[in-house]
Amino acid sequence: MGLRLQKTPRPVEPRDALSDADIARLAAHRDPRAATLVWDRYARVVRGVVYRTLGPSHDIEDVVHDVFVGFFKSVGTLRDPSSLRPFLVGIAIRTVRTALRKRRVRQWLRLSDDGNLPEVATQDADPRMREAIRRLHTILNELDDRGRFAFVLRHCEGYELAETAAALRVSLATVKRALARADAHVFRRAGEDDLLRGWMGDGNHE
Repeated sequence: MGLRLQKTPRPVEPRDALSDADIARLAAHRDPRAATLVWDRYARVVRGVVYRTLGPSHDIEDVVHDVFVGFFKSVGTLRDPSSLRPFLVGIAIRTVRTALRKRRVRQWLRLSDDGNLPEVATQDADPRMREAIRRLHTILNELDDRGRFAFVLRHCEGYELAETAAALRVSLATVKRALARADAHVFRRAGEDDLLRGWMGDGNHE
């Protein structure tokens, strides 16, 4: 009887050792590990973008879920696998835009008593901070979508200008103009509010 050679199983890389490009390739090839890998690495980032843009809302987790569904539908179009993060954030922005349009329709149709979506409880126990967040999102609602996203990505998520432009799929000059208008409006309005004035600082945010 001859010896039967057994294949040596390929070692599984620890998830922390995998680069964004590795994970993107797994996702593009429908590898079953990809869903967990992408979620574990970027769910917090996506949730942050969604929450800070939409504000306290009962549909945050639904929107986050939609972002990842959209990612797996379109990951095959990702030309540079190392650009997984900006690609995913771009999908988050487009998904939030859709959610904002739906919200406006609900307001127009008066599906809530005052046109506002019901606020959910946050983990933050400080009622002053909750109120400050509510007031800030009221001001953000006054911006157009581009200004709103530029402000959130730049000041809330800490993106560089080039990253912000890439996520919004606009030129650096365009994002600078949008951000300048958004900054002027938000910091002017916040400066008129006794509570927000302390949270926002002096409005000098380069």
